[in-house]
Amino acid sequence: MLTKNIFTFWSLLGGLLFSLPAFSAPKIPKVLTDNGLIYCTNAGSFSFNPQTADAGTSMNVVTEQIYNKLFEIKNHSANLEPVLAKSYEVSPDGKIITINLRKGVKFHHTNWFTPSRDFNADDVVFSLNRVLGHNMALPELDQSSISYKNPQYKVYHEQSKKVHFPYFESIKLNEKIQEVKALNPYQVEIRLFKPDASVLSHLASQYAIIFSQEYALQLNADDNLAQLDNLPVGTGPYQVKDYFRNQYVRLIRNPNYWQKDAKIENVIIDLSANRSGRLIKFFNNECHISSYPEVSQLGLLKQNNEKYYIKSIEGMNLSYLAFNFQKPLMRDLEVRRYISHAINRQRIINLIYHNTASVANNIIPSVSWAAVVNTPDFAYDYNIKKATEFFEGKNIHLDMWVINEEQVYNPSPVKMAELIKADLAKVGVNVNVRNVTRTYLIQQLQERTEDYDMILTGWLAGNLDPDSFMRPILSCGTQNEITNFSNWCYAPFENALDKALTASNLRERARYYNIAQELILSEVPIIPVANVKRVLLANGKVQGVEMTPFGNINFSKLSLKK
Repeated sequence: MLTKNIFTFWSLLGGLLFSLPAFSAPKIPKVLTDNGLIYCTNAGSFSFNPQTADAGTSMNVVTEQIYNKLFEIKNHSANLEPVLAKSYEVSPDGKIITINLRKGVKFHHTNWFTPSRDFNADDVVFSLNRVLGHNMALPELDQSSISYKNPQYKVYHEQSKKVHFPYFESIKLNEKIQEVKALNPYQVEIRLFKPDASVLSHLASQYAIIFSQEYALQLNADDNLAQLDNLPVGTGPYQVKDYFRNQYVRLIRNPNYWQKDAKIENVIIDLSANRSGRLIKFFNNECHISSYPEVSQLGLLKQNNEKYYIKSIEGMNLSYLAFNFQKPLMRDLEVRRYISHAINRQRIINLIYHNTASVANNIIPSVSWAAVVNTPDFAYDYNIKKATEFFEGKNIHLDMWVINEEQVYNPSPVKMAELIKADLAKVGVNVNVRNVTRTYLIQQLQERTEDYDMILTGWLAGNLDPDSFMRPILSCGTQNEITNFSNWCYAPFENALDKALTASNLRERARYYNIAQELILSEVPIIPVANVKRVLLANGKVQGVEMTPFGNINFSKLSLKK
């Protein structure tokens, strides 16, 4: 039985310093812990389908374990490694991608679905067409022949058909891909509207998972397509056995996995505790791995300890403050620049991230292949004297919104907002901080009734391609949408992004992305704050932990020392 412990900080401190056994709790049944791994993480934004999760949230628990994608990003580079794809080729004009698929890949056999065939081209066509908004792979049902005893059941299924795919909508994938079709059972053709070098990277992102079309057809025939996203069926090394909402997921090894069998038979994903609670569970031996630990408490941990170790990697993410260009004052470049001069970002790094992040002097994180090292922070250098002189006598009042939930890129958003408010108060700018929920913010953005001057937010990329990092949050195509919080549209920036997609080689693409980055630094639609490291704690018994810049871990590569 999984339990949730609540302790004061001092209780935690005492437990960490003295390793007292007083915090023991009921253990998970021995049948599961024998050759089993317990991975503790947060329940926020959890979904069995990363495609339907909010763009910019972390889905590392699901993507790597249950599903496979056509490609993986190889060694944190721009190179792709085929997975469900066996090979691919791009036509000379760059508009047709032909993908040859792997044979002999089987879908999960579960209590809710028994496949009758192996993975093939129909599954790829269905999965891609679904996120493109093309439902040709599923027949339309005759609604007149369906009767519902419970009216709420009808409402539920009608709403489930209106599913959205935030990540793919944010990158406008349906404006990139014209058509997806099967040439034969193991060959797929993707036809583009125009050459686009980013498409293959998007197909390697954590959102581009492949579903079973046969499973979808079965569910659709029962008018129960919502189950596709709630009871998953994939081709990955693990499959779902049990799920208790906001408490745990139990995964078991897929006996029909097409690659090398996973070494660990059972995996428990514990969703029940917050950051401090996960740390307590970790030291109670209730977690083998604890993700997103409370960074303020990492200093309490002993280095070079045989019982545990800390794993970290530079992340493909950005925490930033966005200016709302719908407000006339925020369209004033000088105002934006001097607000940036007033904010002490190094203090924010020290107080919020505790050395698990770096000041973001660039837009593109250092882990990306297009990053530029040692770019001068000419737009954002802290200069309280200049800012005070500029704002003297102006009597400026601003409203700043902040989403009151923890994210990878910002573990304490409300505290960060208060630090920014205090910095701006020193130079004579009065800021009213308003905490909002993500649901409320999305509603306001959809109705175009958002009333903030600035908003504290951030972004998590699904791959290392800068297009998926900058286009969703700052391009003209996402203006007035739920990813471009600044509502910024700047033709030279848009032109640089578009030229990067048709560039003939990687070096040329990187050059255009850095032109786009320099335009952001000079026009200041956002103030980048931090690039955050992905951090986890692992028990010394766990071997083979390798983390990607997106926080993903492949459990099938882990093993436990006896």
